[in-house]
Amino acid sequence: MWKGPPDMTKPGKYEALFFPTKDGLLKIHAYGFNPCGSWGEVFATIGDQTICVKGFNRHKTIVRATKMIISATANRKNEF
Repeated sequence: MWKGPPDMTKPGKYEALFFPTKDGLLKIHAYGFNPCGSWGEVFATIGDQTICVKGFNRHKTIVRATKMIISATANRKNEF
């Protein structure tokens, strides 16, 4: 079971977003991006799949991570 990003003990700005989907609960954990222009990480999870994306723009990185996890979930469903 996934317990969250590895550096959860670091102080700073941290966001957790949760969205219900037909495949399960989409969990998005974003941290970093502070001050503006500094890098950050976004972890996206559905079920047992987790994807980590790093970037400088918080909004674009969250969107990229969400697209990647949805694409990976769709590909996994097509395999079976």
